[in-house]
Amino acid sequence: MKKLIALLLAVLMLATLIPASFADDGEVFSNALFSLTIPTEYAGLYEVEVRDLEIDVYHKASREANCGGFTFGVFVSDDPSQYSYLPGGRKVGELTSGDGTLYNVYLDHPTDVQYDFMSEESTESYRKLYGADEEILQSMKSTDGGVFVYGGGTKGADLYGDVLAKYVQAITEEWDPERLEAEDMSSMYYQIRMNSEGDPLEQIGFAYHDVNSDGIEELLIGEIAEGDWKGVIYDVYTMVNREPAHVVSGWARNRYYAYEYSFLCNEWSGGAALSGWTLYDLVPNSTELYPQVAFKYDGYENADQPWFIAYGIDIENNVWENVTEEKFNERKATFEDYLRFDYTPLSAVA
Repeated sequence: MKKLIALLLAVLMLATLIPASFADDGEVFSNALFSLTIPTEYAGLYEVEVRDLEIDVYHKASREANCGGFTFGVFVSDDPSQYSYLPGGRKVGELTSGDGTLYNVYLDHPTDVQYDFMSEESTESYRKLYGADEEILQSMKSTDGGVFVYGGGTKGADLYGDVLAKYVQAITEEWDPERLEAEDMSSMYYQIRMNSEGDPLEQIGFAYHDVNSDGIEELLIGEIAEGDWKGVIYDVYTMVNREPAHVVSGWARNRYYAYEYSFLCNEWSGGAALSGWTLYDLVPNSTELYPQVAFKYDGYENADQPWFIAYGIDIENNVWENVTEEKFNERKATFEDYLRFDYTPLSAVA
């Protein structure tokens, strides 16, 4: 009986590795919704597992050496919140099935070592297959009469047109601070307009940037400025369930910057002896900002040693570690790589 069960399991595993068909340019692996073609140049390097909504590609030699061997996987979901956060994954497009259902398409990668690093030849071939992910992804086709759009639902230029039109309207119609705030917009645009000697639509700009590395670009709106103010952000928008959603607003003494490595930094000031910097992670498919690390200069709390650091939940609970100036500056220096956007002025979409 045990031998029979083992045989059945072996047959089942083998069935997941057999390609559905061959093409002139490679092997084609298919499930009920989509197919992927692996070019012939990678023949002998891989094994493939096919599931209902997923196709995973493994490095054969590393897998046989019990090193995992996972290189990348492509899977789809019609629920944006179901796979809203993957440590190694990101959205890469959209698939509309034959019955009209819209699916997000995700490309997933391992988060730890999956290759036999003791073997130079194995490491080299693993990296070759790992680096073929985008090439293989672009071979994706619907298997039920639908359509795959590479990059669909990920580019800011395709997602936030109505939001930008609303900002043009607000500036053109000269909305006051109360109206701006009621519409989830920073009141700073009123001040910029009042201080502007020219067209305020030339002084307020926007950029697209994937803040949380989930594959979907956010919309960042701020003042077109230079120096320390270059790249300042007063409003952030993201996509929640495929719809634009407002995340946060800032102002002069409570402003935001995009950090180079997928964070938002909030710079704030409470007077000459009180200022702070908090790094936030934007939760995918959500408007929630989760604090990661914060720095505070607080001369009111401790005039002799005013340097404080907090991490994670301690930030929300207002629990701070009092540190030396040296430790404060050393740690804070690792979080100062702001993105200094060359904003596109709103006049470009007016």
